[in-house]
Amino acid sequence: MEGQTPAWVTLAEVIRPRGNRGELLCVDLSKGPERYLELGTVTLFNAKEEELGQLTVEEAWLHQDQLILKFAGVESISDAEKFRGGEVRVPFSQRAPLADGEYYLSDLPGCAVIDATTGEPLGTVAAALEMPGSNLIELETGVLIPLSRAICPVIDPANRVIRANVPDGLLDLNRK
Repeated sequence: MEGQTPAWVTLAEVIRPRGNRGELLCVDLSKGPERYLELGTVTLFNAKEEELGQLTVEEAWLHQDQLILKFAGVESISDAEKFRGGEVRVPFSQRAPLADGEYYLSDLPGCAVIDATTGEPLGTVAAALEMPGSNLIELETGVLIPLSRAICPVIDPANRVIRANVPDGLLDLNRK
């Protein structure tokens, strides 16, 4: 998939119906309920990855830190049940814009990692991993590098480069 733009971005994972008005309890992977209201229309997929169609967001709110979505035309528990285990997606082109210095982890695979001091290539990002504490990049060699600003002061997915100040021994420590 490297070098290809995905068609869809998942904004939420549907857990199950909630309440008796067709609401859905979801795991929010976006920037909160306001994002869904801004979009207005999203596309729902079922657990089998089948597109179920576009739906208009009527309401979106947090209840006990969980996202609740209410869509037009989904009026009952049985209407909502077909979305259980599915996903709320938008076309890739509708990803939320980022502030300067922010990036999507999904944009990092394929980036060249360069030693910030010597300019020597360290490898290419094979995967970006979301972890508690500090996210990691995994090089194609299996080496894991923390994405902290102290270690990776330049993260520039637009130019496909990450400059890293890798601590002594790290490249050998976690090599596969």
